[in-house]
Amino acid sequence: MRKHLRTTLPLALAAMFHATFVGADHRPLTIWVFPHDELADISDEQLHQDYFANWLAEMREIKDVPIEIHFRRQAPGLTDLAYREMDSLSALSAWSDATGAWRRQQNNPGAMARYLLLTRDPLDQEGTTLGLAHQTGKTAIASIHSYATPGHELGHTLSATHEASEVLFNGWFCETYMFPTRLSIRSNCYRYSDSNRENIATYLKRLQH
Repeated sequence: MRKHLRTTLPLALAAMFHATFVGADHRPLTIWVFPHDELADISDEQLHQDYFANWLAEMREIKDVPIEIHFRRQAPGLTDLAYREMDSLSALSAWSDATGAWRRQQNNPGAMARYLLLTRDPLDQEGTTLGLAHQTGKTAIASIHSYATPGHELGHTLSATHEASEVLFNGWFCETYMFPTRLSIRSNCYRYSDSNRENIATYLKRLQH
C-alpha cells in the first residue's frame, strides 16, 4: 500500500517531555503537539512513546540543541479543527491561521517553535495523504496512521526534503523519515538520511543566531 506525505513551499499542555542535550546552552527547539479531540482515548504518554521517542533519539544524533515537546489538549479552535471537511491544503492553511492566532494570544513568537496537529485520519478521502507541512514553516499536520509521519512533517519544518531521502538496508529495507511514498512492505528507519541530517543541523544553527 502506498501512502503519500506532502509538503507546501513557504507561504499545546497536558504533559511535557524534555530531551536536553549535554552541553547545550541555546534556546530550545519547542514542539507544540496538539492531539485532535478525536484522540482523547490515547494518552500523551502513549503518543510520545509511539510517535516521538524515536524522533527525539534521532535528533540527538543531529544537533546539540535542547528539545522540548509540549502536549496541549482541548484547545477550542485548534484541537477541534474540522480537517475532514476541507481539502488538505485548506486544512493546513486553517491550522496555520489558528496557531498564528494562538501564538499572538500567548505572546509567543517562537522562532524555535513548531506547531503540530495530530489527527486520527488522513487528510484526504482516499486515505493516502498522511500529513502536510510548510517547508521551513512553523506548522504541520500529521496523521497517526504511520509512526513515522510526525517525524516526516517536522522534518519539513526543519528544512529536510523528499529529494534527500533514502531507502536503507538494516537487515531489511527501510525508509528514512522523509521518504515521500511509503510502502507497507518496507519498515521505518526512524532516522533521516545523512543529507537530511546535514540539512537539519545547518538550519537549526541558522535559527539560533
